[in-house]
Amino acid sequence: MRLVVDTSVPVGELLRQSDRDRLGDDRLELFLPAHMWDGVRVELPRRIAAFVRRRGLAAAIGEELSQLCIDAIETNVVVLDEAIYSALEDEARARSLRDPADWPVVATALALSADIWTNDNDFLGTGVGTWTTETLRAWLGRP
Repeated sequence: MRLVVDTSVPVGELLRQSDRDRLGDDRLELFLPAHMWDGVRVELPRRIAAFVRRRGLAAAIGEELSQLCIDAIETNVVVLDEAIYSALEDEARARSLRDPADWPVVATALALSADIWTNDNDFLGTGVGTWTTETLRAWLGRP
């Protein structure tokens, strides 16, 4: 299954080993627009640091977890150069009414004839299929 990964997935879903392992499932082809990858590299360590502080964990644990998450993405997700999806920017912006900043994800999905893996509702009504982590987990777990 070909999926474009929304930033809500790596930022919110990769703290557990099982979630990082899901990225490597050979039934999935995963893509992330370069524009969004920059945001993930900033936001993911910030979220993990907040998680570590709330749990009273050592800072080194947060740094290690951040690196594990970044490594999982770099190993299993193809980061696409903006040149691949930028020609569809106008169409994607017109479809991204809930959150105009999500246009690169929509444009990438259109360019690759892919669905979107997301954990928010911002992609509803874009005309692109969406999968939540919950529905994807169920699909991957079926016999």
